[in-house]
Amino acid sequence: MDSAAHTVTLLLGDARLPSGGHAFSAGLEPAIQGGLARRDVAAFLRARARTTTLVDAATAVVARRAALTGAPYAPVERAWAARTPSRAARTASTDLGRGLLRLAQRLWPQAPAIAALTTGDTPSPARPIVLGAIAAHAGLDAETLVRVAVYDDMAGGAAALLKLEPGDPVDGVRLVLDACASVDPLIPQLAALASPEAIPAASAPQAEVWTEAHARTNRRLFRA
Repeated sequence: MDSAAHTVTLLLGDARLPSGGHAFSAGLEPAIQGGLARRDVAAFLRARARTTTLVDAATAVVARRAALTGAPYAPVERAWAARTPSRAARTASTDLGRGLLRLAQRLWPQAPAIAALTTGDTPSPARPIVLGAIAAHAGLDAETLVRVAVYDDMAGGAAALLKLEPGDPVDGVRLVLDACASVDPLIPQLAALASPEAIPAASAPQAEVWTEAHARTNRRLFRA
């Protein structure tokens, strides 16, 4: 990757990015409201990294390839939706995608990969689709894209934890490092994915139940 691509990588991993990630707890608030104990947060994030987050990261990789080859995003979006059973989780991802798309349109208004996101059958794409399109335009390689997708989700959960169960911020850093490390062996395999059918179907049924319950309550800090 060139220096501009490295800069975009840092930008995408920055919690100050104005794309709505600050309103998302990576499923941690629903889990805590559902009874997850503080001592189990590390295990929850590792499990999420290898299920929900892995599906999103793989989707972003396939969306990137679609952008690079001129293929439509719609089959990628459908494959992602089929692997994300929770309607509430899909809605949250679409909301996040909308914020990220707004940012991409302002930064790269002439980019074909970005413009194609609002045409065809994906007028409001999920976040991993938008992330893949940005990666294609900005020159991020597939392995870097996987790392960005995983890091962003885990860092969002750790940041939310400080509001939900206040503690030492340094502990959150360890949570992120451990969760990201748990998927390191899978990164080359994920980066090589080429078709929507190859996106892993790694579900997290209990987390999905918590997310659905969370969507129906008015006592929450985060979107999901």
